[in-house]
Amino acid sequence: MPALQDHLRLKLLVDGVMQVTPSQIRIQFSSNNQVVETLEGLAGKTPGAGRVTISCTGSVPVSGPEADPATKVVKGTYHDMQVPFGPKSYIGTGWFDECDIGQSTNANTEVSFTWIGEFAEPK
Repeated sequence: MPALQDHLRLKLLVDGVMQVTPSQIRIQFSSNNQVVETLEGLAGKTPGAGRVTISCTGSVPVSGPEADPATKVVKGTYHDMQVPFGPKSYIGTGWFDECDIGQSTNANTEVSFTWIGEFAEPK
């Protein structure tokens, strides 16, 4: 008989502040390594400029978005992000690259953003 277990629920911290309203959080680690091929076939890779991309979508409270990503995109300032998952956590510095705010009929207003940051190993 399989054992019961709890499943992880991702969290997001922007500049050390836990975000309460996210409905979706995605974190992507991209090495951007370049494939090296010869006439004989695959020869290996050369290191690329790796990066981490964090995407988040969440409801907007009446008081406004928690992290105010639209303002952060316009200002272009650097911000710390943390995504804890299990015993590890990604922590890095980067910038808010995109922000979308929208609403569908009979749905909450939502804000979505993309953050791009340093390529760092989860610890």
